[in-house]
Amino acid sequence: MLLLDNPIRDYAWGHPRRIPEFIGRDWPADKPAAELWMGAHPSAPSRLVDSDREATLDAWIAARPVEALGPEIATRYQRLPFLFKLLAAGRSLSIQAHPDKATAEAGFRRENEAGIPRDAPRRNYRDDNHKPEIIMALTPFTAMIGFRGAEAIRSRFHALPGASNLPMPGPGAEESASYREFLSSLLTMDVEDRNRLVGEAVDSAASGVGGWDALQRAWVPRLAEQFPGDIGVLAPLFLNVVEIQPGEALYQPARTLHAYLDGFGVELMANSDNVLRGGLTPKNVDVPELLSVLDFRPSEAKVLKPPADEPGELNDYATPAREFALGVGTVEPERRIRLDAGRGPAIVLVLDGRIRIDDGTEVLPLERGGSVFIPHGASELRVGGRGRIAVAEVPR
Repeated sequence: MLLLDNPIRDYAWGHPRRIPEFIGRDWPADKPAAELWMGAHPSAPSRLVDSDREATLDAWIAARPVEALGPEIATRYQRLPFLFKLLAAGRSLSIQAHPDKATAEAGFRRENEAGIPRDAPRRNYRDDNHKPEIIMALTPFTAMIGFRGAEAIRSRFHALPGASNLPMPGPGAEESASYREFLSSLLTMDVEDRNRLVGEAVDSAASGVGGWDALQRAWVPRLAEQFPGDIGVLAPLFLNVVEIQPGEALYQPARTLHAYLDGFGVELMANSDNVLRGGLTPKNVDVPELLSVLDFRPSEAKVLKPPADEPGELNDYATPAREFALGVGTVEPERRIRLDAGRGPAIVLVLDGRIRIDDGTEVLPLERGGSVFIPHGASELRVGGRGRIAVAEVPR
């Protein structure tokens, strides 16, 4: 068992209090705390609390890959397959998508050959991996995920005179091409037309005309306040806006256009930091690259309900991901959770209460926000005490 000390990323959209209060860490009141990374991504690996071992989790795994990952995972992935996070959005994240595996490998190789430093702001591909992901809400959480149907988009934009020349998406065999043309035209509008359209959208939200739903009327002006003049302000009109409650989750495959708007949650993904952005951000926006990776098929935002909560059992959210599975469980004094030998690699995060992890020779106490890495070579573990845990692992 390796006790983790995890880095906080201070992206501009982060909330200054949610993560620091959750993990009990001092943090500057005026500094955003956007994400806490638990894992072995080279950009921000977890540090090991035991100073007698290698300083970071990625170094520890690299020195003993079979013991850390198991022979099958070490051979297949050559790295910890997943990245575990806490995410706290104080304002909207960028409109974004993540590449599939083949695109990530080609883009990473291309930017390396071009000599673009891996930490350069204009870099799109910081590694060679895809990035499907799941977010589980710890507070009420709002997100935009996937394109609305063509008729819904046309009816929402009908109230905006400035959209009269936009090519609207349509049904039929050419549906994806029409969505691509629509989004490309929208994201590349000149400044004058963009400002006019954003202004019309804010006015329409205030007047209540246009047949918009409550979430659209709420989020268009809120985004306009956060990102004045950004065409991403119109995203609630063409993306599905969904609110989930604590314990509910959302799964995003690679190539899905989305943005997290507000809330605090646990996020688990393939081990990648590849993000292609189209708006609502001061970071690098690369519209052509974003358009090249997107799945333009309309879809519905599917809310994953909390798995069965039987004390003493760990139950997973159902997703098609191969690199990761997110499990949650409740521990009570007489209902401990067993983590079988060879179950790792896994990361255990305490969501509530106080727990103890016992491997037969050592007992490790953890409170809310504490986390530990369980290598493949660990013996059978018992999680006792009273509280709730989230476990990131490779699907069994």
